This record gives sequence, structure tokens and C-alpha cells, in this order.
Amino acid sequence: MRNFVTGVAGCIGSDLAEALIARGNFVAGIDNLSSGKIEHIARLLGHKNFRFIEGDLEDPAGVETAMQGAEFVWHLAANPDVKFTAGDPTDKDLHQNLICTYNVLEAMRRLDVKRLAFSSTSAVYGVSKIQPIPEDAPFPQPISLYGATKLACEAMISAFQSLFGFQCWIFRFANIVGPKVRKRGRTVIGDFIVRLNEDPGKLLILGDGQQAKSYLLSEECIEAMLFAVDRAQAPLNVYNLGCHDSLQVTVIADLVVEAMGLSGTKYEFTGGEGGWPGDVPRFLLDVSAINSLGWKARNNARQAVESAIQSTLALGNKTPAVRT
Repeated sequence: MRNFVTGVAGCIGSDLAEALIARGNFVAGIDNLSSGKIEHIARLLGHKNFRFIEGDLEDPAGVETAMQGAEFVWHLAANPDVKFTAGDPTDKDLHQNLICTYNVLEAMRRLDVKRLAFSSTSAVYGVSKIQPIPEDAPFPQPISLYGATKLACEAMISAFQSLFGFQCWIFRFANIVGPKVRKRGRTVIGDFIVRLNEDPGKLLILGDGQQAKSYLLSEECIEAMLFAVDRAQAPLNVYNLGCHDSLQVTVIADLVVEAMGLSGTKYEFTGGEGGWPGDVPRFLLDVSAINSLGWKARNNARQAVESAIQSTLALGNKTPAVRT
């Protein structure tokens, strides 16, 4: 199978590429390296079943050229900055999420590539009155530009699937944790560790600390996607990917403090339910659909976060990863 992976130098994209190659597949991966890192795919460079293309999905001609020969597209590239802060351009998610997704879909149509897997997000649901949140939750109302454009991407995929005979898998991720993403501002654990390195005696926590969300290890996210693509064969397949529970922010703070060997750290809170404008303070995904298909996360939310902290610290990095 010849696979085309967008965002291949990202945390999830690079892990996916390795998993596909381990299955004996060929992978052509594209990334503009604006947030992805070449070291994430260093082990793959030069492999006979891997080709890296440094390119931007905002270039339609470049996307079509890079996709030549593909049989299956894994579209993981997106704006990685889920958090919106004052002064950010309001069209970043429009371009990096929706327009790039359209360019991928249109290249598929022109090249007659029929199969697509897409990384969506729990943020499409917004603040849902239904908890745990099922895939068919009524009237999803995203409260962030990231969530809104990801939901628009899903709608675009649905339309291309119907009009042009695609087969598609849409995966709505919980917060994916793993040792690769370490940039401050994108990760709650990363923020905590940077702040504690600066001042071990106190930790500023955004919001009221009562936020509680679902978490899933990156390696298990990859397993779930591959499992679903192998077994779910409807024209359009939509799955929440996560574990069965959630974890509170203050518990994550406790785990980070403990892992760093600190004691007596005082917590301070900025207040408010969400940590920033557009932050969904609490969500728990209903994962019964993917469980019924035959896949279940081995780790609960706490175990996933603990594993991410320990594995990252073991690598000598002081900023573990939590992609929100």
C-alpha cells in the first residue's frame, strides 16, 4: 500500500509513518516543518519505503505533485496552536485547517485517490450538554476557531465522500499525550514544568484548576486509527478516540510536581472555568463505538499522562507533551 501522510514530521504523523512502514507499506510524507521537526523522522530518512517532501499544503499544485502514486491519504497536518490569544490572526485556522484540507481533497479527486483518514478533534463538540459525548451528539457548537474549522473540514470530507465515491475515516481525538511535542504554550504539562523550573515554590494554573479532559497515548492513538481503517468499512466512518475517563488539571499538576521531586509547591489560579478563550473546560468522550469495533485503550487518562511524563523525563527533556 502506498500511503501519503500530511504533517509527517509531527508527533502523531511521524509515529504513524513508522507504524505503516513496519507493516511493509510505502510512505510519502509532506511537512513544511513550521511545527514538525526533522528529528522526528530522522530514523526514516533514507529508508527504502519512505520519501520526505518538504512542502506546504497551501500550495495546491505542490500537494498534487507530492500525492502522485498514493493509494491512501492520512491527513494529519493542521495548525498546532489550539489556543487563541489576543493578537493572533483570526484566519490561521481557516488557512491551515480548512483550506489545506480542501487542497488535499481536491488533489485526491484529480488523482482518483479514494481513501482518506482525517485527524479531527474533540473540540468540534464545544461545550456539550451530553457527557460522555457520542459521535452523533446533536448540534455541535465549537467555541474555538480551531474546533470550528475542524468541524468544517469534516463537513467538506463528507461532501467529497458523497459526491466522488471516497471512503473516509474521521477520528475525533482526545488530548493526545506522548514524548515528542514539547513547546511551551501548546501543552499543559509543558507549561507546568517550565514554570516549576523557574520557581519550584509556586505554580500558576490557568482557569480554576477544575478542568477535566480525556487523554490518550500517542502510540495507542496510532493503534486505534489503524485498527479502525482495517475493520470499519462504511463509506464514512466517524470515531471518538480516547479512553473511558478524564483527568483534572490539578491532578496533572500533582503528577508533574511529584515526577520532578518537588514538595511544598503552592498552586495559584487565574480563575474562570476555562484556561483561555475557546477552552472547553470539561469533556469526556464516549468511546463505546471504537470499543464495540474491538479496540480499547490499555491506559486510562491518569496512566496515559503518567506515562507521557515519565517517558519524556527519561529522555532527558524537561517538557513532556500534552497536545490539547
